[in-house]
Amino acid sequence: MIHHARSALAGVLTAAFLVATPAAASAPGTAGPYTRTVEKGHVLACAGAEGGTRVDIELYENSAFGTHVQVSVRTAETVYVRGGETDGGLFDDGTISRRLVVEPREEAARSSQTVVISGSYAPAGPRERVHEVHDEPFGPVVTKGWRVPLSAVVTVNALGQRVGLACDPAFAFDLRVRRPAGSVDRA
Repeated sequence: MIHHARSALAGVLTAAFLVATPAAASAPGTAGPYTRTVEKGHVLACAGAEGGTRVDIELYENSAFGTHVQVSVRTAETVYVRGGETDGGLFDDGTISRRLVVEPREEAARSSQTVVISGSYAPAGPRERVHEVHDEPFGPVVTKGWRVPLSAVVTVNALGQRVGLACDPAFAFDLRVRRPAGSVDRA
């Protein structure tokens, strides 16, 4: 399931990076205009189970692209989900606290349910340098900056169960990203 969470998280990150269209700036010594963004934020992908209830969450906050949440709560009878952008911050100076409404995936299922995500996070190691170049159809995307691993203690109260979650990946980031201008229009 961790692999599934990582794959889904990669999809959320890729979609978030391709959605925004920051102002274009001409990069000295390059072949054309580029967009540049400063992106700071946090990523947590967590999963756990208790008493027949399985919970998977992905929390993503990026100063340039907003806040995204994916929540899945599964029982033997029903799957409840919530996904997409959400208002306000998820990460607040070492604490996580959010109340969300999840919807049943099946039409014949019970009504919407409220889940409460709570926990804490802290740096769990030295910052790591990031320098990545991704070739995309519209040109190279260059990412430089830092990533800091996090330790996180997260629980979710859902459907009458308190479920402790294990989080991997968990990190904070501070990145400078350069993309070819108009890449969103061509993607």
